[in-house]
Amino acid sequence: MAKVNCVIIFLLISLNNLFSDELLSGKIISVIDGDTIKFLNLNNETIKVRLSQIDAPEFKSADESEKNQNFGEESKESLTSLCEGKNGSLDIRGTDRYQRTLAILICENVNANIHQLKNGMAWVFDKYVTDYNLYEFQNTAKLKKVGIWSEEFPLAPWDFRAGKKEYDHRLEELEKKLEDLISLTEQNIIFYQNEILELNKKLEGYKNTSDNKNDFINCAKKTCKQMLNCEEAYFQYKECGNSSLDRDKDGVPCESICN
Repeated sequence: MAKVNCVIIFLLISLNNLFSDELLSGKIISVIDGDTIKFLNLNNETIKVRLSQIDAPEFKSADESEKNQNFGEESKESLTSLCEGKNGSLDIRGTDRYQRTLAILICENVNANIHQLKNGMAWVFDKYVTDYNLYEFQNTAKLKKVGIWSEEFPLAPWDFRAGKKEYDHRLEELEKKLEDLISLTEQNIIFYQNEILELNKKLEGYKNTSDNKNDFINCAKKTCKQMLNCEEAYFQYKECGNSSLDRDKDGVPCESICN
């Protein structure tokens, strides 16, 4: 009899855990960034919600470009377009250390968490992921090279928050890629030698960019007035792909400082 009672108690606990997620209906009243919103429930209570298991590029404000990460603004706009001002529901998964509600957000029958991953507007949050199927959506976005995956070496938000610079990240990735290629040349040096030479050239370019390279590695700068010097203008033009810096299309950016 005691064994039967133990089994019943175990089953009850298991069922409780299985159905412990809380569903909440309401309206998305504002989007803060690519993974955070304000939600008004049916009791007229405002809840700050962090989309669970994903991590979007950091975005503070348009006036704080130095604190924004590449694709931070685009990620916010993606979530805004899908959800802001619309009815939705939360599949609540708990709270984080900042007392934000963690949830899967549904906007007009669309899973917003998955929507951000599919469009290259967020990473799967490796540290907190529990649904490993989410990596399938991330991998599809990688293959399509959409959003953050259009960059050669995208920097994860958790590394960005930890203070890692775009320059340092790119340098590390280039060095790693070069090491991998060199190891492959032991089998076929002729096949890989041109790619190695090209990587070495790119690597030296990063290393010799400037003594102040970390000051202008942020691709969020958009205008010539924001450039520290001609060297930075060329970096933003060539490495960040900011073609608007070359208005007359002669291959020389910001001619007011690069003349």
